[in-house]
Amino acid sequence: MKVDIEIERSITIELPPEKVRPLFQDIETTVSRFPKLKKLVRVADNQYVWELSTIGSRMAKIAHDVTYGAHYQLSADGNELTWKPLAGKGNASISGRFRIAPTAKGSEVFFKVQGELRDVPVPLIYRLVAPPFIQGKFIHLVETFLERTREALLADKAPSAKKKAAAR
Repeated sequence: MKVDIEIERSITIELPPEKVRPLFQDIETTVSRFPKLKKLVRVADNQYVWELSTIGSRMAKIAHDVTYGAHYQLSADGNELTWKPLAGKGNASISGRFRIAPTAKGSEVFFKVQGELRDVPVPLIYRLVAPPFIQGKFIHLVETFLERTREALLADKAPSAKKKAAAR
């Protein structure tokens, strides 16, 4: 069965955009915060294959080990990271974007992902409920990823604040 995924979320980070941009320059560290990431394999410059641990419920027999490839591209101003699927890599095609916009409180980080999961094993009885169930699982993963990203960026800020206080 094919299952479509489409998720849009945003978070506010109390840092200016120039402090958030490094997020897009270190793809491997950023991606490592994604829950269920089992393995990230670099196949070429800015091209990676993601292998995720099982998503879903094995008890309900709606579970899938997702693998997909993506080619990442950073915008000229450094405020947007986009990715497109790599053909023939895995059992999913995922594209998306990560964008930073300045706000009065710091930065708004927008995240959008869309695509399809292929060959999802779903018993006939669950065919109607499987797509929203799997979408819900992915929404939770994305929200956790964004929160981990915020925490990591704010944690990076904390040591520099301590250094400044110690220098006084």
